Amino acid sequence: MKNPLNKRIIKELKSEFGKYLVIFIFMVGTIGFISGFLIADNSMLKAYNDSFEKYNIENGNFELSDEADENLNEITQSYGVHIYNNFYIEKTVEVNNNSEFNSLLRIFSNRTKVNKVCLMSGKMPENSDEIAIDRMYGENNNINIGDIINVGNENIKVTGFVALSDYSALFSNNADTMFDAMKFGVAIMTEEGFVNFGKDLIHYSYSWKYDIEPKNDSEEKEKSDALLKLLGENVKLINYIPRYSNQAIQFTGDDMGSDRSMIITLLYILIAIMAFVFAVTTNNTITKEASVIGTLRSSGYTRRELLIHYISMPVIVTFFAAIVGNILGYTIFKNIVAKLYYGSYSLPVYKTLWNGDAFILTTLVPIIIMIIINVFIIYAKLKISPLKFLRHDLNK
Repeated sequence: MKNPLNKRIIKELKSEFGKYLVIFIFMVGTIGFISGFLIADNSMLKAYNDSFEKYNIENGNFELSDEADENLNEITQSYGVHIYNNFYIEKTVEVNNNSEFNSLLRIFSNRTKVNKVCLMSGKMPENSDEIAIDRMYGENNNINIGDIINVGNENIKVTGFVALSDYSALFSNNADTMFDAMKFGVAIMTEEGFVNFGKDLIHYSYSWKYDIEPKNDSEEKEKSDALLKLLGENVKLINYIPRYSNQAIQFTGDDMGSDRSMIITLLYILIAIMAFVFAVTTNNTITKEASVIGTLRSSGYTRRELLIHYISMPVIVTFFAAIVGNILGYTIFKNIVAKLYYGSYSLPVYKTLWNGDAFILTTLVPIIIMIIINVFIIYAKLKISPLKFLRHDLNK
């Protein structure tokens, strides 16, 4: 025999449509945004991690007071380390000769061996009076491709936006607590354009790569300490930054990893709150239908059958909210989250990846939370005897 209360589900939905619609929209928005966040975060973190190999990111860098001679490379190669030139110059920049946009630009010649460049849009510079600037720096300073910027005293045309693999976070100084992507940026020029600024302005920065990558953090630290000692015995160091302590490289990955735990915790807190809202609402419904429940219990209906009926609406709403939310997460919200990340970091181009973990965390887990909380609260109400239901004596 069918439970006669089941036919009341549609009737209850119609009578309380406004309430359930608000809850549904709230849950869709919550699940959709967090699903989109997890999808974008996972995809961008994968692109970030892959960039170490794809763009051959350095194991560290150091700066000398003068250009190193050939003996340095021979010494380091015997230690299992290859040194690469990564010279740069720093110039103040005015956009369209407007001093309001003054900022510092760190300019490199194009890198093809280590710390390779990802072209985001436009094209790489081909002439000495052309430059490709960091995408985020350009957007923050309202610089468009094709604009003329004043670098020092030179008018140079912006040909493209790039992301430098060793500057995913635009720290001008590794000791800074936070970066400023408006007042500092990085850029690429041709070798000819770079040399035109003169040797007096060159910072003799070098990147190194180990022949054999360290297996873990402790081994990497041991290797970098040994290399520091070796360099200190042969050259005059101005600066020395191993990769594991380089904020321009590491800050982005650390931040994206920590965001995931925070956002998942937020999801479960909000779902738990909505579960309690459903439980309180259902308890009120049980109070109004006390006589019917008492009659059904006296006729042989079990608490389990009544419990399944009363948790059906919360589970149905949560299920459809999770499905719609995940669809929106993959289509709309993940683009919003990706835009937020691109507004904070100079990340390379990423590809959206299917994230089964995100689907489970934003669909199955919320449904389980909804069931557990509602069962715990509603079942306690249903443990009242049938006689008390008939008398509307529901106090416990």
